[in-house]
Amino acid sequence: MVSDVTEHDHCRFCGDAIPADQAYCSEECYHKDHERMRKERNTEIAWTAATAITVVTILAIGFLF
Repeated sequence: MVSDVTEHDHCRFCGDAIPADQAYCSEECYHKDHERMRKERNTEIAWTAATAITVVTILAIGFLF
């Protein structure tokens, strides 16, 4: 079976069909995706810090009592 679909990829942010050599369909999607990735990274850092503080606090309480 021969496919009539040309070689393409999908925008990493919105999923629209784009040429195979591109990652995003527009500058707007590029910037929105990078903003989303920045927010995700900051959330991961915050959760990691909160976990570390919790562990240190539990260990400190354990050594004090």
